[in-house]
Amino acid sequence: MLNFGVTFFITIANFLVLYLVLKKLLFKPVTKFMDARAKKIKDSLAEAAYLKGKAQEDASRYETLMADADAEAERLVKEGSERAAVESKAILDKANAGAADAQRRGEEAAEREREKAMQELAGDIARLAAQAAGKLVGREAAAEDERAAVALIRELEAGRV
Repeated sequence: MLNFGVTFFITIANFLVLYLVLKKLLFKPVTKFMDARAKKIKDSLAEAAYLKGKAQEDASRYETLMADADAEAERLVKEGSERAAVESKAILDKANAGAADAQRRGEEAAEREREKAMQELAGDIARLAAQAAGKLVGREAAAEDERAAVALIRELEAGRV
């Protein structure tokens, strides 16, 4: 059975005093320390999550910048190739035009030379024909002389003299 004597009440009072002293001296500092530790852990986790998000954002921005740089490099290479093609076509067109012009001038010069030679040849033929006629008139025309004059004129026309 239970004996509710003075000892029981003293034990209960001791227990209450001990509980209050421990609560004041031990539980509050330990609870405060545990709360501070929990807050520090939560803050560390929040900072880690923030840093992870920032790192992912930086990585995404870096990938975007690299893609933009690659696209810009491709555009510059394509633009340079197109510009080189246009410039080479212009140079070729200019060279072809110069060659065509030189060929046309050469053909014109050759035509002038041919006409000059034809005029000189015609003058030579006329002079030789006059000389041949003068020789034939000075002596009797023989069939052989006639043939020689015709052969001479044909040779002159053919440009063999």
